[in-house]
Amino acid sequence: MKSGLEALQLSNWIDIDENFVPELNLKAQRLKESYSDVVATLPGSEAGQQEILDLLLAHLLEYFPEYYRLEGTKIENLKTGQVWEISDYEDVPIALAGQLVQEDLCLMQPTSEGHVLKAISSTFPLFWRVPDKIGLPLYKIHHPVPQFPEKLKHPLELYFERLKPDRPGTRIAWGIAPTPLLVIAWYQPTEGWEKAITAENAGEHLWLRTEHQTLRRLPKSGDILFTIRSFVDPISALKDYPTNRKNLATVIRQMPPETQTYRGMQPFLEPLLAYLER
Repeated sequence: MKSGLEALQLSNWIDIDENFVPELNLKAQRLKESYSDVVATLPGSEAGQQEILDLLLAHLLEYFPEYYRLEGTKIENLKTGQVWEISDYEDVPIALAGQLVQEDLCLMQPTSEGHVLKAISSTFPLFWRVPDKIGLPLYKIHHPVPQFPEKLKHPLELYFERLKPDRPGTRIAWGIAPTPLLVIAWYQPTEGWEKAITAENAGEHLWLRTEHQTLRRLPKSGDILFTIRSFVDPISALKDYPTNRKNLATVIRQMPPETQTYRGMQPFLEPLLAYLER
């Protein structure tokens, strides 16, 4: 139960890899099918949203000129062929910002309750929903996390308060899911699915979900941009890394039962551990 926050080089703020095109296509599909499950904003967040879009556009054009082109008031994705008229998003800039990159974007605004989630574009949340989180302060967003009030609430709030525009931070979070789908909302488990997972096949039926998260104070508005870049790999990818596999098993065994339950591991906990430790 540690935040794991480290300093971030701004050149590493945004990540683009071989999944760029398919993941942006997933974002476009999800927006079309269920916009309200991806984008949510509250009044008073407009300036912070616009600052996110402005910073993102400047960063992408500087570091990824082979992926993006700005012509007048239009931004083009050179890999997908998508073209957006920037002025079409004057009311909801974060909706455009979220379509440009593989990261999910969350705008946290300082208030008397602490930092509150005031705007979000999130296509790939892991077992949580955008409508359930918008408008909540940091401590309520993490309320379901076991031991959060005792061990993480104060350190995280202090980190948010002290975060400087020129000193962004980063951390890695992880979970294990019974599906490779990045869009968890599309996952429809069959009855008794957990009974099919054994110590022999857990590597092929379970996936390690990691998140590269960044935190950046916006210099003009003073809001904080929290980004989440999600990756999914089969547990079997660890077969050639016995030390990493055993370390993961050790971490899982050291978790309190309520944390294992919160992370959704209980249905497959024993076969997963048996697979990792064999």
